[in-house]
Amino acid sequence: MFYKLRIFLLICLFMLLVSVSISAVAAANSPARVQQAYFPAKVVFVNQHSLWFVNGYQAGAQPVPLTKKGIASPIGWSSTGEWFAYMWEEKEDYDHTKELWVVNPTKKIWRLVEKDADIIEGHQAWSPTGAMIAYMTSHFSKPEDKRYSSIKVANLKGDKPVITAIVSDRPYVEDFTWHPDGKSLTVSYMRTEQHPMTVERVALDGTSSVLFNIGETKKAEEEIYSSAIVGMKWSPDGEYLAYFIRPNSGSMSADANDIEAINIKTKQRIALGGGLKYPAWFAWSPDSTQLAYIDGEGREAVSDKALCIFDTKSGKIVQAGQKGTADIQPVWSPSSPARLLFIRGPVTKWNDYQNRRIWQRTSDGNEQAVTSAARTVTDYHAVPLADGKGFLFLRSSLSKQPVGSLYFQSFSASKPVEWIRGIDWNPGYYGNFLPATFSVYQD
Repeated sequence: MFYKLRIFLLICLFMLLVSVSISAVAAANSPARVQQAYFPAKVVFVNQHSLWFVNGYQAGAQPVPLTKKGIASPIGWSSTGEWFAYMWEEKEDYDHTKELWVVNPTKKIWRLVEKDADIIEGHQAWSPTGAMIAYMTSHFSKPEDKRYSSIKVANLKGDKPVITAIVSDRPYVEDFTWHPDGKSLTVSYMRTEQHPMTVERVALDGTSSVLFNIGETKKAEEEIYSSAIVGMKWSPDGEYLAYFIRPNSGSMSADANDIEAINIKTKQRIALGGGLKYPAWFAWSPDSTQLAYIDGEGREAVSDKALCIFDTKSGKIVQAGQKGTADIQPVWSPSSPARLLFIRGPVTKWNDYQNRRIWQRTSDGNEQAVTSAARTVTDYHAVPLADGKGFLFLRSSLSKQPVGSLYFQSFSASKPVEWIRGIDWNPGYYGNFLPATFSVYQD
């Protein structure tokens, strides 16, 4: 009897220790505001597949959950900071119904924009000028063996979203982006045997005009060919459009795509190199005179990736990479003269994402690391502050925890300050660290 009692007590003790250990791990990974004082940012971030919100403009305001149990994917803030958009699904499943939501985190208002299994992820974008979000849906027609796509715009000015199909059930729709004036969309179409690669400007009333074509129509005997223009990003003044030209092979496109920019007025195309088709790796300077981008083939983001800068005035391309390093994620600060921030780390194996740092390049071409840490720690996703005094970034100890922290680094200080803890880190596809697991809005 005494022996059985001992066994029972040992089992209870073991279960208690396991419970305490699990609780400790959960607490360590839970969202927490570290900087209790005011800071100039509203932040939405991912923690264990759910979205949380911290209002830095309110001193002491703690993290607030925004989504119910399921898998949430952040899209970003509206231009006014009133709304935040995200995708949500009950579980990760290709055939599972996806929902597009917007939320006003400060007023605690949620609005379902669309519930459709065929919302195409990665194809949602806020208008640069108003409370409108564009997104793409598609459906497959079995009798025709053809996919039809629509691009819809949801206007959020009223009590409920007003949805308009700007492009309705058209085949071969490939990609879209907003024009900088917020009055139209730029839409690309695949190359076919009837049409070359085409980019159109589509007004919000659905009327369209061709901006430019590339190449000829597809020839029936071609097996591998340039197929579509993707990842488009306008210069702020609307005079240049940067983009990738992807081949029709998905495997080849995962390793290399032509990078170009076009002068919309003259229709002059500028070959910039080749690389991975991530529009997040395009960064136009605030004055539209320079385009920073990442050149280099191979799907691994930790090797053969170099920062380049195209100057629209001189037409020259500056190769700014360093031997033995890999660069990703360029972004310009809003200060004048603007600083270029980017991520740089040593060339490593495809699954080694450690020891990445935030670097800056100043207007005189000088480059230096502006963050430092142990080799097992990685810094990425720099977000410049609007006042030009510093930037935010996500720091993760990749070998220890599944979560990281949002830090602020002042350009005039040697060490960063931790603001928020408990943000999921995601190495993404072969170390591209996309999509970002947090989004910042600054008034």
